[in-house]
Amino acid sequence: MLAELLRQRLEENRAELARVCGVAELAQVISSNTGNNLALEDHPWLRAAYEQLTSAQQVHVHFLSEFDIDPKAPLQVDTVVTVGLGAIPETGTVLVGSRVPEAFRLSLCPRRHYVIVPADKACLTMSEALALTGQEPSGLVSWLTGPSRTADIEKVLVLGAQGAGELIVIVYYEGGIEEKMPIKDREKG
Repeated sequence: MLAELLRQRLEENRAELARVCGVAELAQVISSNTGNNLALEDHPWLRAAYEQLTSAQQVHVHFLSEFDIDPKAPLQVDTVVTVGLGAIPETGTVLVGSRVPEAFRLSLCPRRHYVIVPADKACLTMSEALALTGQEPSGLVSWLTGPSRTADIEKVLVLGAQGAGELIVIVYYEGGIEEKMPIKDREKG
């Protein structure tokens, strides 16, 4: 039931959830809606998907480690893909560490942000998420609960004002198709 709760909470927070199995399916989901410029975190899963992503569309694909970031210049990225630390079904929150300094800055500017969460970390409790946050070497972890949103005094809600306007969470099963079962729920003890 935690898998269904994660989906439900993400939808309530105006985010999307996809479950994928393997590199080919990962590349397919990402390439289905990326825009013209796609920035990827330098991660083995995304390195493996790179060739499929570049051949899928006329999209400029870059790794975050290759960006020459000028702090004074606006960033021209439509979509950023990062690998998250985990997800909390109770709140529909995903945790994104700052293994790559560019990832933190770039995750604030695109209109779309994909966060890939390993399947075994997709059903964290709040206590587990706090412990995982404490283990992050840089100490910087973003807790994302839906796309960026803000409202003015007249209560007009604006998505994407200070960050991504769309958040897509991908639960990634690294193994074969037989592993792609519903996210295992743990018994509460």
